[in-house]
Amino acid sequence: MTSMFAFIAAIIITMPLLFYVLLYIWFHKWTNNKRKAFRGAVHLTAPVIVVAVYLLLNNLVDSGFGGWVIVALLILLGVSLIIQYRTTEEIRLGKTFKGLLRLTFLVFSFAYLFLISYGLMRVILSS
Repeated sequence: MTSMFAFIAAIIITMPLLFYVLLYIWFHKWTNNKRKAFRGAVHLTAPVIVVAVYLLLNNLVDSGFGGWVIVALLILLGVSLIIQYRTTEEIRLGKTFKGLLRLTFLVFSFAYLFLISYGLMRVILSS
């Protein structure tokens, strides 16, 4: 049972795009609203992409990047707070957290794609 759970967790972490698509389809059938489905899938996929980027960095560079990932998340939180304060002149933590999830999804998706491309090029050029 433990190996089955580990297998499913490994698939989700190594293929966050597939996880996102499956969540989007599920949310779309549940809500019948494309916008809510997109946002719900983004909110649930963001932590998975963060973990995937962390694991990719550890595998590609053979070094600990946990601290750097936390620093990046704190910077994104600060950016989210600044954007919210500039637009509404008040800070609501629920909206800030949603903004953080969306910003995290955007930034870490690009990082994930870059790291996947870098890893593939490294494997291709080394053989």
